Amino acid sequence: MTQCDKEGTCSSTDRQKATRSLFTARERHWAGLVLLFVSLFMGTSSYAQENRLQDALAQVANESTLEITTIGRKSGKPRTKLIWFVYDQGALYIQSGQDGKTHWYRNLQKTPQMQLKVGQLVLTGRAQFVTDTAETERVHDLFRSKYSLARVAGFVGSSIGHGKVILVEDLADTAPQE
Repeated sequence: MTQCDKEGTCSSTDRQKATRSLFTARERHWAGLVLLFVSLFMGTSSYAQENRLQDALAQVANESTLEITTIGRKSGKPRTKLIWFVYDQGALYIQSGQDGKTHWYRNLQKTPQMQLKVGQLVLTGRAQFVTDTAETERVHDLFRSKYSLARVAGFVGSSIGHGKVILVEDLADTAPQE
């Protein structure tokens, strides 16, 4: 054991000696390897899950609609609606027409969590309301590019394809991993 003064305080070198004596060099080596392996496994695992999700989203990116389920702001019950979406550079966007007065958009303003279904892919996510004008216009261009009806409607003055934009964050696949 180490020597400490009468008040029980030890110098830093005394504390280091005491700590070193608790583990042999071999035990410290193995403990370090175990910690390294665990940290690498955890990082690789989440990276692999994210890649699987991105691959799955890329496969359904050309679908025309997704099913969004929100929690009713008044009723507290699940509400489901079919809406358009775009997937671009790893990000999933949805937009609300009627200047954000749709029920599902207003539900997300109160409770931003949502469930999405695109093809066989079932996801959960959280709404991030896009307020940046340049980003909003970029996403509107993506919608007009994907949906010809939005392009045509824009020519005649309709607001289709010009809604309030939401970036879906914290996407997670709810299907069990194999």
